[in-house]
Amino acid sequence: MIFDSVVLSALFFGLISAATLPLGAAVGVVWRPPDRTMAVLLAFGGGALLAALTIDLIAPGVDRGHFTDLALGALLGGFLFKLLDWLVNRKGGYLRKPSTAMTYWRGQARERLHRILVGVRRTQPMGALSRAAEEQLLSIMLIRDIPAGACLYRADDPAHNLYIIEDGEVELRDPQQGGKVFERLRKHDAFGRMSFATGLSRATEAYTARDTRLLILPRDAFMDLLEDSEELRALMAGRIGGDEVARYLCERHGLSAEEVSAWQQQALASLAATGHYDPPVHSETVSADLVGLLAHEQRQGFFSGLSEEALVRVAERLIHKTDPEGYTFFHRGQPADRLYLLRQGTVYLFDPEDRSRKPTVVRPGDSFGAFAFLTEGTHSVTAVAHEQTQVSVLRHRDFEDLLDERSELRRHLSEYLRRNQVVDYLTGQHRLDARRAAQWIDNATKSIEGGKAFPSLAEMTKQVAGHEGAAMAMFLGILLDGIPESFVIGANVLVTGGISLSLIGGLLLANLPEALSSAAGMKEQGMRIGKILWMWTSLMLITGIGAGFGALFLEGAPDAVFAWIEGIAAGAMLTMVAETMLPEAFHKGGGVVGISTLSGFLAAVFFNTLG
Repeated sequence: MIFDSVVLSALFFGLISAATLPLGAAVGVVWRPPDRTMAVLLAFGGGALLAALTIDLIAPGVDRGHFTDLALGALLGGFLFKLLDWLVNRKGGYLRKPSTAMTYWRGQARERLHRILVGVRRTQPMGALSRAAEEQLLSIMLIRDIPAGACLYRADDPAHNLYIIEDGEVELRDPQQGGKVFERLRKHDAFGRMSFATGLSRATEAYTARDTRLLILPRDAFMDLLEDSEELRALMAGRIGGDEVARYLCERHGLSAEEVSAWQQQALASLAATGHYDPPVHSETVSADLVGLLAHEQRQGFFSGLSEEALVRVAERLIHKTDPEGYTFFHRGQPADRLYLLRQGTVYLFDPEDRSRKPTVVRPGDSFGAFAFLTEGTHSVTAVAHEQTQVSVLRHRDFEDLLDERSELRRHLSEYLRRNQVVDYLTGQHRLDARRAAQWIDNATKSIEGGKAFPSLAEMTKQVAGHEGAAMAMFLGILLDGIPESFVIGANVLVTGGISLSLIGGLLLANLPEALSSAAGMKEQGMRIGKILWMWTSLMLITGIGAGFGALFLEGAPDAVFAWIEGIAAGAMLTMVAETMLPEAFHKGGGVVGISTLSGFLAAVFFNTLG
């Protein structure tokens, strides 16, 4: 025993065991290790802690003949941890670690999806789906916040998604009637249903009338689920075999009743046999010289200089359209969500606020709308077809996928944004001063080179902002992870007069990566560095005080009570390791977790042999 007093000795050892908490936090706010490195550290620490608990808590209680008391205490400790964890998570404490945040958000998303499917309108009832089918949908469902005035899809766009409105309003427009709004959709309405079911390009257009949150079901991912889910196949069969689809194919795509009936029979048979079916009409194909057209485009010159392989991947993402004379591709001031490559015809670009200027003429082989598209800005001119045109369109969502897929394209975009003509566009058309234009280009290129298209606000930031007192809840969540270990230390000091090497080694190894990971996440969520360091330092102090209190409380207690307290502490810590440390390690590192956990376990056992 270090001191004559058991309480002081427990306090001392408690502080020593938690010393890696502020140390790990200090490292975490200045350096975030790669995910696999973090996974190895977390798994190693978790394995060491498991060994320490087995050797220093579970085994002694069993040796003293109090297994029943120990087991009951462990169960109680596990349930107490779960209850307190649930309480602090409701106030934002789940944000303390990526693993707890992911678990909480997944649970919330599951309940949100169920509520929305029960109330969904304008499609077949989906509330009767089993929980297993809902889980399958949850695995591919996306949630997006879309600002007012955004175009979700236009006529002839491919049928990539089914949309469900969680909140907001969407206008459906008919391009055959000059873009007239024919329906306004609100909460729980589904849309994009007909093209989603048939696989044909869009026949209408959809725009957000105000800020809108959407649930998005990707068609390709959904079709993959059909292979293994009879329930989802039955849902799709009810859609493609219905009268509404038949009317849609006749009215919007000009198929005869006989053609529709034949396709429905063939599609239903193929769906039942293979889980897939072909659309009733095949999409337009474009000649093989499209890659050459991209390579030699000179007007805005974005594609020149890319490798043939990159140009092929871009060409595969293009949507091909034929538009009549007088068709408006975009208006001045409209957000730029598409880049256009003219294949045939003539397009005029003009400023409706300055009629004195002659329009710019775009001819076959030229692109237009590229500067606004690549800078995620708004169009500075209006583009109108001077005669019937054929264009190939690159949507921004497809462009972002290409940036994620090909580092060559990210480098090319970064270099392109630094060209003089882009700077002139920002300063001339958007009236940015030279300093602000240069600053924007610098920030954008750094973000692109780091693997992102442009900076965006993550959903996690919104979640943090939505919780009043989230910082305190996070602190309580971290404290919840640390309270059990302080009692373990107090009990160990009371029994042995000190603390075993296996226990202190396990705690030190477990605390370091836990603090490092959580502190790095807190900094990303906008918390001040000083506040982060104080939270983890105070946790070290609380751990020491808790150890002293544990020794004081347990002094003179009967063996059965001692086993109960040891069991409660061990149960809570084992639950914590199983629900936070190891899941986070697996999320970050996957296959490295098993060997790393085993290595940590053996390291703690080795420390015990040294004592």
